[in-house]
Amino acid sequence: MGDTTAPATAITDDAVYDVVIRPRPALVRSTALSIVFSAVPLAVALLWVSFPLRLWAAVATLVVVLAVLVGILFARLRAAFVGLSEDRVTVRGVLTPSRTVDVASVDAVVLATTFGGSVDRTTRELIALDAAGQHLFRMRADVWGDAGIDQVVDGLGVQVTELGRPLPAREFARRYPAGRRRH
Repeated sequence: MGDTTAPATAITDDAVYDVVIRPRPALVRSTALSIVFSAVPLAVALLWVSFPLRLWAAVATLVVVLAVLVGILFARLRAAFVGLSEDRVTVRGVLTPSRTVDVASVDAVVLATTFGGSVDRTTRELIALDAAGQHLFRMRADVWGDAGIDQVVDGLGVQVTELGRPLPAREFARRYPAGRRRH
């Protein structure tokens, strides 16, 4: 009898990029360690406590659903990238849908340092805008790293506006709302 199965092939993006930026390795590593050393013991403890209450089936179902969701998010984190070629930028984020933008449509880049609840924890952000000021894509240094943001800025070769002082994240989002982008 002949072999009736075909070898499995991965679905890949056939584009060739000059620069590929992945999430910071420390982010991926800390995410994996958090799952192993926090989520797994918590799931085991919840199951252990639920046995005497006879809720173990419901808790086990919840744990399995959460494990699947965490697995999907971790797989998305591992597959995330920003690819930059001569004519396009592709951003495959963790929580956002993949987006491809023509480099020619990027008119300007805004770089800012933002902070959340504390000025001690700042991060750089990049917003790419078209000629009409519409949001094209966004990158945060806490995910992509400062070097990754610098590579994108260098690769785009457009006007860069660097905001001088750190802004609260809410103020930055108010000035450059992502909701203004085209769909």
